[in-house]
Amino acid sequence: MDLTEIERAFLMQLSSEPWISTPLFDHELVVRLVELGLVEAILQTSGDTEYRITTAGRAALGR
Repeated sequence: MDLTEIERAFLMQLSSEPWISTPLFDHELVVRLVELGLVEAILQTSGDTEYRITTAGRAALGR
């Protein structure tokens, strides 16, 4: 699977810690990563979204 530069950078960021989106974050930038199972998106009670890398996401970085 070929990841874009933005997708790879996002996975790299998530590899060290989960990230909670800012109000202006464009979630469409990572929708493919979520659909592929490389990242999980968890809706917070505040309405923000927390993103976490999955095992498959870590494996994709290793390629």
